Amino acid sequence: MNASPRRSSFAGGGAFVAGAPLGAALLWTILHGPLHDAPWKRYVEHPVEQTEVVLFCCALTALAGKLLSGWRQRRALRQDLLPPWNGHAVPATEAKMLRVHVERQPRWVQTTWIGRRVAAVLDFVHSRGSANDLDDQLRGLADNDAMAQDSSFSLLRLVIWAIPILGFLGTVVGITGAIVGVTPETLEQSLSGVTGGLATAFDATALALFLAMTLMFFSFVVERIEQNVLQQVDAYVDAELAHRFERSGPASSPIIEALRHNGESLFRTGEQLVEKQAALWRQSLEQMTKRWSEAAPQQFEQMQRALEQALTATLTRHTQHLRQTEDAFLTRSQMLLDGLSQTAE
Repeated sequence: MNASPRRSSFAGGGAFVAGAPLGAALLWTILHGPLHDAPWKRYVEHPVEQTEVVLFCCALTALAGKLLSGWRQRRALRQDLLPPWNGHAVPATEAKMLRVHVERQPRWVQTTWIGRRVAAVLDFVHSRGSANDLDDQLRGLADNDAMAQDSSFSLLRLVIWAIPILGFLGTVVGITGAIVGVTPETLEQSLSGVTGGLATAFDATALALFLAMTLMFFSFVVERIEQNVLQQVDAYVDAELAHRFERSGPASSPIIEALRHNGESLFRTGEQLVEKQAALWRQSLEQMTKRWSEAAPQQFEQMQRALEQALTATLTRHTQHLRQTEDAFLTRSQMLLDGLSQTAE
């Protein structure tokens, strides 16, 4: 099988090979060409400013190349990379036939993200003879493409970071050139040189900030386009290959057997512990029931005796109270009769 082609990256020297002459041509056009009378000529007269322009052209050329590559990636997504699929799982041996179908596609299709991804998936299934671990492979391929896409902007981020630094460097150099050799005695005669140096210093920073902001905007747009293409590649692979091949049960291995054996032993140990605990609970309940059955008559007798004692004491007190009441009533009645007798006499 053909080896997967090397992934394209912004780090390639082609971007700078094309961008450096473009920057040089732009500088010549402004400094010596048709635009030598343009008002923005003052922004590219210093060597630091010229370096900023060259770096900007290199980065812009690389972004244009990535934008063209993104258009090519979108065009590849519209190609019939795989034959139609009816939705029913097919044997893993069909991967070889599908791989041959992919190799019949044009070379530029095979070198795109979708072409490399599909070829890698089919190679994996064909080499394994099974699709059992295909999900992990799909996630790994998707992560690799995402990391490669992100790392392809590493040098561009460095250039965007370096351009403002060059602007600040031009500012420092301009200020230093403006104030070098200036003394209080000659300040009035050299005032024009000081102001010119300061103007050059601030022009370098202004140009750097403008170029960096422009690159950041276009870099953001191109990066979002590429991320959208990768999402479409992920969706296509998931729809066409993730469930296309038959899958069997997981193959037996010593590790799996050991894990299964340990799991069964742990399950049996847990079951035995539960049974022992249930037996202990049952014995405890039986003992409690037996003790309660034995103690119930005694408690009933004790309760009965206590109730009898309480009733006896209550009746005794009640009898005494009745007797006291009766004696008091008889005493009062006798006193009443004696009073009546005296009254009658």
